[in-house]
Amino acid sequence: MNITGVILAGGKSSRYGKPKMFERFRGKPLYKVAVDAFEKNALPVVIATNETLLPHFSDENVTFITEQTPHEGPLYALAHVMEQVESDWYFVVAADMPFIDAAFIATLCRQITANCDAVIPTSNDNLQPLAALYHRRALEQAKQALFDNKRSMRALLHQVRVSFVEMNDTTTFLNINAVEDWPQGDKGDNE
Repeated sequence: MNITGVILAGGKSSRYGKPKMFERFRGKPLYKVAVDAFEKNALPVVIATNETLLPHFSDENVTFITEQTPHEGPLYALAHVMEQVESDWYFVVAADMPFIDAAFIATLCRQITANCDAVIPTSNDNLQPLAALYHRRALEQAKQALFDNKRSMRALLHQVRVSFVEMNDTTTFLNINAVEDWPQGDKGDNE
């Protein structure tokens, strides 16, 4: 079984005002938090982005998948990656999650079973589909959802076999949508 780490980094960052995945967090661009977490688990890394953002990344050990049509959302990005990169499982993480770490990646990977197509963490009854695992078997359902103009990850979850994993740590799933979302004491330029 092989697992590929996929970082979704093609969004507009419209609420943030500039590409948030390049904001500095603890001395490095925010998206590198996920790169490091995947690499510590020896997973190959794919960054799904668009032509506008691509020149701003500075990684040599990752594969870049450029979306054919930018800003179509995470389900589109996942399906596009699945079509381009051969893997059994895809561990999807949004580029704006500063507290994703190697321990979380390892914990969720241990939850994979043969009878599920997605492993979705939950926290306080909230689904976390942008920090989750998806099997290649889910590609056809993803493409069908997109064809039906259903763009959310939740549309896919209604069509596949899902294993939900309750996580007690809500900090892991914090994402930065606006400057005010940085936890107190943590700023985008934090070193």
